[in-house]
Parts: sequence; C-alpha cells; structure tokens
Amino acid sequence: MSGPERLFRELDRSMVALDEGATMDAVSGLLAENVPPKELIDSLNQSMLTVTKMFQDGTYYMSGLLLANEIMRVAMERLIPLVLKSGGNEKRGLVLLGTMEGDIHELGKNMATWFLRADGFEVVDLGVDIPPRVFLREILQREPDVVGVSLLMAESVPLVRKLAGLVRDVYTDSPPPPLFVGCGFLKPNGDNPDYKEGEAQALLGVEHVVNDAFDTVELCRTLVKKRRRDQ
Repeated sequence: MSGPERLFRELDRSMVALDEGATMDAVSGLLAENVPPKELIDSLNQSMLTVTKMFQDGTYYMSGLLLANEIMRVAMERLIPLVLKSGGNEKRGLVLLGTMEGDIHELGKNMATWFLRADGFEVVDLGVDIPPRVFLREILQREPDVVGVSLLMAESVPLVRKLAGLVRDVYTDSPPPPLFVGCGFLKPNGDNPDYKEGEAQALLGVEHVVNDAFDTVELCRTLVKKRRRDQ
C-alpha cells in the first residue's frame, strides 16, 4: 500500500473515530506527500457524511456530531487557504448565508460555508438569528448570486416566507437572486411522511430546499449557472 493510500485510510478512520489529533496528523502527512488539498477536503467530506449517517441511525449522539464539526473546522482552516492560494477553482460567485431570526443553530450553515469556499465560491456569512429585513438589506447591498437561509426551528418558517415575499416585492423590474433554504426537518422530495413532494417548498415559499451541506454546493453551482445564463 502506498504512503498516500495508507494516509487516506487513516484520515477516514480517524475522522469517523472523532480523533482530532490523528485526523490532523493524516492531513499533514498527505500534504507532505504533495496531495492536492482539494482531494483532502473531498475525503473529509465523505468521512463527515459517514459521521452524519451514524448520528442519524443513533450510533452517535449530538455531542459526537458537534465534535466532528469541530474537527472539520480545524481541518478546513488549514486546507481552504491552500486551495484558494493554488487557484485551482474557478471563481464561481457570491453566496449570502445566514440563520433565520429565532434560530441560533449554525452547524449546517458552517459546513455549507466551508464546502462552498473550498469549491471556489465567495461566501458572506451573516451569522445566526438574522431578521428578514436584515437579510433583505444585505441582499440589496451585496447583490449576491445566491441567498441561502439556514433553518432548524419550525417557529421561524413564517419569517422565511416573509423574507421570500420581501425579495419578490423589491425585485419587480429584474429577477431576484435565487433563494434556497437549508432545512433539517423538511424533506424536499417527499422523504418525510408528513410532507408530499414539493410541499416543503410551498410551505417555506421558496423554490429550493436542501437537507444537508453536501447538497448545497451542487445546488449553488446550478443556480449560479442558470442565473448567469438568463441574464
């Protein structure tokens, strides 16, 4: 087994085992082997997906998911500057992200921010507990290509609808930037027995809903390409 192959296996094993020290040792070893940092991020993403599934099936509690998130944060702080320095990704566009008013959860938003930046997007992270009118103000000032709202609290759903309405009311003479919601409790394609296909989008008043950070990058790529094609 080659050195990089062994280190990639160790990277996955240690990440899934929630061992920060071993994970970062593997990252350092792979960088020393001149493995492109983007490949390390892709591998970490897959390991994080494994951790997420283990949380969903009850193998890990929330504390385990939060620990994995912290390990990812440490790894991304080292790797993303190397990706940006290498210039390996095209500049894909500007994404504005924030968690809706009444909600202070940021795990999914933070992961989406890391993955988007690693993929070449510029990301403005507004933080948590952001009122609709602050979202609107930032949209008008920054003119993002895509706007993403993170949501975990059902009580904040009416505020998402309010934001979507404000955006439509302002952009009367030009197409608004596409708005998507990252939402953990609504499944966009009928996977949740309480909501049939499309009902999550209708409930939130938006066209696009994602359930995890792994789908966010592909959605933003698609939305930016469509927006630029239509302009």
